[in-house]
Amino acid sequence: MNPTRRKFLIQTGGLSAAALAGNLSHLGIQAANAQAAAPYQAIVCVFLFGGNDSNNMIIPYTDYAQYAATRTPASNVGIAQTNLLQVNVPSHGKTFGLHPNFAPLQTIYNAKKMAVVVNGGTLIRPMTKATYNTNRPPNLFSHSDQQNAFQGMLPGAAIRTGWGGRLADKLVVTNSGAQIPTVISATGSNVFNNGVTTVGLVIPGNGGVAISGQGTDAISTARMAALSSLLSVPPANQVMTGAASVMQKALAANSAINPILSATLPPVIQTAFTVGGAQLNTGIAQQLKQVARIIESRSALSVKRQVFFVGVGGYDTHSNTVTNQNNLFNQLAPALGAFYDYTVAAGVATNVTTLTMSDFNRTFIGNGSAGVDHAYGGHSLVIGGAVKGGDFYGTFPNLTVKGPDDAGSNGSWIPSTAMDQIGATLAKWFGVVPTDVDYMFPNLANFTVRDLGFLN
Repeated sequence: MNPTRRKFLIQTGGLSAAALAGNLSHLGIQAANAQAAAPYQAIVCVFLFGGNDSNNMIIPYTDYAQYAATRTPASNVGIAQTNLLQVNVPSHGKTFGLHPNFAPLQTIYNAKKMAVVVNGGTLIRPMTKATYNTNRPPNLFSHSDQQNAFQGMLPGAAIRTGWGGRLADKLVVTNSGAQIPTVISATGSNVFNNGVTTVGLVIPGNGGVAISGQGTDAISTARMAALSSLLSVPPANQVMTGAASVMQKALAANSAINPILSATLPPVIQTAFTVGGAQLNTGIAQQLKQVARIIESRSALSVKRQVFFVGVGGYDTHSNTVTNQNNLFNQLAPALGAFYDYTVAAGVATNVTTLTMSDFNRTFIGNGSAGVDHAYGGHSLVIGGAVKGGDFYGTFPNLTVKGPDDAGSNGSWIPSTAMDQIGATLAKWFGVVPTDVDYMFPNLANFTVRDLGFLN
């Protein structure tokens, strides 16, 4: 087997993480000495699977008449102005409204620790209505394709990677000695987690990660010892070497993180997630508690940079969008608020930044089922102590149906901000050198602005 084929086999078919330590010769990272004193930082990506209707997440208040003219009549997908939570937006010189269930987030916004990136999307290059048909990404309104696109998958690449995984590729030196991978997902295996030379760790949304059959009894102990012994035997070929390496690292990560995820919830997390006298136990809250557990154990795990991926479904609201989104936001907002409160109480607020993402926005015009259909550009929330909050970043779309920002005839906004620009802004805050940022976000070269400015 020639060397090129060996390398290909190791890096594909689930073995792309054959070396969590990676081959540093081609990563172009700053010298280890320069990164040795790097402070702890974490990015938490919250994915709203299904396509969040961000038209009802962020609503014009000063210009409410334009919103109401299309959203309120007949289609029943609008929200009354009196129900909106008002926020001042200095960059736009206007007042906007947050969804009525966003009270915990309104508090964070007013404290200038939450920002809104408006009208973002999966742009390959800047786009106008005139270039929409030639520049739009493939399979624009497909859930799976756009979820992958937002997570950073590169079309046509031999290895399916996401920007979280590619970020981990470039942080091998910074996280040297870490007992767990850089990227951790609490919502299953996703493209986002995969790097070229690194792999992410998938943990359950609640509870530990003990291997099936693992225990403390004599038989379980003997079985684990036998497995470890087998993995230490020199393999016969490169493919087996890669597979054994992945298994060994998975077992080591499992051993390091399982006690943390299985332990009694630390008081600082318990308190932050207690709202109205009761503990938040929704799916998204449980996942964020898992993230908090790991952040609390950062020193013991010897990690300096981490990227977390959590998610919640149900946002494909083709019918009864107002009711369904009310229920979803009634889970999302308290969980995000509690997680931010945890970071403040734990003294890591300036070290942790949370970003929301979704497949795409929904149409501005409702359908016959009091719902909204697949569209394009939408809004994201950015939360954290390092966020330059209390403001919006980007250009809010013109809400005129068939107008200059409408890709068609039902209010599908053409994004004015690229996901690559949002990610690059986070990467710069993370301390990634500019040349490595282009590795993570290859479309960034097509845009003039590399840093949107929403982070200190």
